[in-house]
Amino acid sequence: MSGWLIRISGWETPEPVRLFAVAASDPRAALVAVQKVTDAAPRLRVETVGQLSADTIRTLGLEPGQVRDLTS
Repeated sequence: MSGWLIRISGWETPEPVRLFAVAASDPRAALVAVQKVTDAAPRLRVETVGQLSADTIRTLGLEPGQVRDLTS
């Protein structure tokens, strides 16, 4: 299973950027998963940055539907 890299940032005000890895093949499902964990939207921008390979998802130890905060 592949996944997605999701970025959360401010719309117009400077906010710390946060990055999340999500084990989901559908980018919309990845966005929803991060939204459920963070409750960021609509006050913050939640967007896909790029697709993650199955190897990367395995290395991160993510199961389908899991989200990992990569910021810290």
